[in-house]
Amino acid sequence: MKKLLSLALSAALAAALLAGCGSASSTAGETASTGDTAAAAPAAAADGTLRLAWNKDIQTMDVHKTSDNYMIPLNIFDRLFEIELGADGSTALVNSLVEDYTVSEDGLTYDFTLRSGVTFSDGTPLTANDVKFTFTRMLALPESVQSSFATMIAGADAVMDGSAAELSGIAVADDTHFTITLAQPFAGFLYQLAAPACSILSEANVTAAGDDFGLDPAKTIGSGPYAVKTWTRDAGMTLDANPNYWGEQPSVQHVEITVVPDPSTISMMFQSGEIDILDCDMIDAAIVDATYRTQYADRIVSGHRLATTYLALNENVAPLNDVNVRKAVQMAIDRESILATVYSGDGTIPDGIYPEGLVGYSEANQGWLTYDPEGAKALLAEAGYADGFEMELASDSSADASVLLVLQIIQQNLADVGITAEIVSYDEASWLDERMSGEMCSFVATWTADYNDPDNFIYTFFGNAENTASRSINYYNAEVMDRVTAARAIVDEDERLAEYAALEKQIVETDAAWVPLCSRTHLFVTGDAIASYTPHWAGYSDFMFSGVTLA
Repeated sequence: MKKLLSLALSAALAAALLAGCGSASSTAGETASTGDTAAAAPAAAADGTLRLAWNKDIQTMDVHKTSDNYMIPLNIFDRLFEIELGADGSTALVNSLVEDYTVSEDGLTYDFTLRSGVTFSDGTPLTANDVKFTFTRMLALPESVQSSFATMIAGADAVMDGSAAELSGIAVADDTHFTITLAQPFAGFLYQLAAPACSILSEANVTAAGDDFGLDPAKTIGSGPYAVKTWTRDAGMTLDANPNYWGEQPSVQHVEITVVPDPSTISMMFQSGEIDILDCDMIDAAIVDATYRTQYADRIVSGHRLATTYLALNENVAPLNDVNVRKAVQMAIDRESILATVYSGDGTIPDGIYPEGLVGYSEANQGWLTYDPEGAKALLAEAGYADGFEMELASDSSADASVLLVLQIIQQNLADVGITAEIVSYDEASWLDERMSGEMCSFVATWTADYNDPDNFIYTFFGNAENTASRSINYYNAEVMDRVTAARAIVDEDERLAEYAALEKQIVETDAAWVPLCSRTHLFVTGDAIASYTPHWAGYSDFMFSGVTLA
């Protein structure tokens, strides 16, 4: 048996490793020189300029070709709907390009009215044909990585296999009226339409730009609040406010982004006043703790990532096929210690599937899961494992060092109740193969919302046997899986969310299908030029420039 690390050693190792765990990129880039910054911030604010730093460059502005580079598409394009972040951290779906809509009683047909008078940044009017073009391209483009956001539309399969050029599920009545018909009911559809992948493109612009769309700023335009003016690869970008924007003109009129691969340089640039908002993910955690939590405590802004970190347990592997054993594992893990030690306490401890801030998050489902080693031992004894058992904790060798620290704390926690857990490292390919086969004993991972709806979590992991084999490694309850699938067709929002809350309680509390570990928050620090900053609602994006008010 391998010698188990003590919790104290885990904490010490956490501090040591996190000191070197910045988000530095190996991409070569230029760094801005340090200069006299006493007047830099006020000057920037006075002319409406926001200055930022990225630790690596984006690859494309074409949102259909990336699931990574969302910051620029979110700012230069609009979507039919947006997610509005409340002061209390709650979120709500709000109309954007859509002025009005209705949904049929069977949940299949959506009639939309576009906001009138909207133009793209080149002055071209937005029409319903642009909407149809956008979703057709999402399905037909060979390089598309976003087809899943349109596959529920009737006729999607025919477009994807090339047997149809027209997406039959979208019917355009006139410039501002169109109908989307789904192949089957899906109540989370409107929330999907607020995702970056569903940014509405200009058919005329994309067609004329050809292969330059997404790569050439002059040939990549949208209807959003900003337009990209320059892009120097691995050096930076500039954006200007869109003078044709249909909405309220933002406080920030000009954005300057510098690519700075070195995290220490980014930190120094912020402290010297050369950038206005610091994304703490881009610098070393040790510096965040030592400097920004103390000297800049009153300038820290946090936002939800809409992500849940969890431990999945294979219900086909003995003795994890015993619900009392799985409940014992849940009770044995000190989740507060994981959040405090590995993530400096930046986050919350959910007791279910949905992270705080997600539509459908249920306060009523919180508070039941507590750290209780003695209770865990009692359950193990009741299940016939008073002397414990052996199990494997799978580790992906390509994962962030913080994941290994989480596994080490779990390993120690399990040892404290008599369970011998061996951390086994797999290369990335083997880890994926083992997981996809449904044979992996257990693993730690994080799921971040693609769109703000509980369906994105619960259906992805527990919607059917195929999903559960790789995502939740063999969840057994077929009746619950059928309910998860059926919930997609519930049109009444209150009824739908009540069912999702009930399903969450059944899956995590009653069936102990996984162990929710934590939901991390995203920290930013604002400079003197910033009067206020509201982070984007989701974990995959750092900035909506219109969410910044300059001093």
